[in-house]
Amino acid sequence: MSSKGDQKQKILAVFAHADDETLLAGTLLSKLASEGHEVRVLCLAPGDEDRTARLHAACKELGVSGVETLRYFEGAMWPDESDGAESEIPLKLSTAPIADLVAGISGRVAEFGPDVVITHSSYGDYGHADHAATSNAVQLVVQKIVVAGNSAVRLYLLEWPRWVVRLNARLMKIGGRDIRRMGEDGRFNLLTALRAPDDNQVAISVVKQLAARRKASRLYAPEIARGPLPMRMLERAPLWLQRFFLGNARLRLVVGLDEFDGSSGL
Repeated sequence: MSSKGDQKQKILAVFAHADDETLLAGTLLSKLASEGHEVRVLCLAPGDEDRTARLHAACKELGVSGVETLRYFEGAMWPDESDGAESEIPLKLSTAPIADLVAGISGRVAEFGPDVVITHSSYGDYGHADHAATSNAVQLVVQKIVVAGNSAVRLYLLEWPRWVVRLNARLMKIGGRDIRRMGEDGRFNLLTALRAPDDNQVAISVVKQLAARRKASRLYAPEIARGPLPMRMLERAPLWLQRFFLGNARLRLVVGLDEFDGSSGL
């Protein structure tokens, strides 16, 4: 966190679902916590009591100092995966009013007063509308804070090599999916989202944190078992192989550009 020298930072990581903090950013959170920064997680759709308990346990394994949750429900990846009963739930994450999401997140941000906020990519990482909705809401929250002049908070979005994201999109298309109609109500267009800028990126080596991530990820065995084959294969891979895919955490700075130094980390 060199933009403020060796000063320890307050970091808030905002995720859509319980398991995102581990599977998508576990190595990064573990590294930041090990460096003495105060890392907290806000999960918007944590799931049932069992999954929420596993969220807390996983965060403890990663060294996260605090976990808070909102009470949204996980939305479907595709419109045809949502049955009639689920579609009646009023608080599905990707279809919730953006003003409600912003209000809920704003309250937690105001309480903690973070120096750094981290959240999902604008394209939903692998194309999940819940992730994209979370990213959109967090960006609005932080931009509002900065415009008001109340904080010098920096906002980073998770990033992934674009060739990986585009390969994933191509595989979904080969599988017969329309990536222009994703999410609970089919309104999320991954093709459009992929046109987002990919500048101001920083890569952080997190190889030493792969073991901590693996220990935390075991708490999400039910979710991993239901995941796509590539994810299941990656989670079963030995750590020496995982380092080629997960050995660097990539982030894109979207608020606080005047402080950006691509060679120095956060």
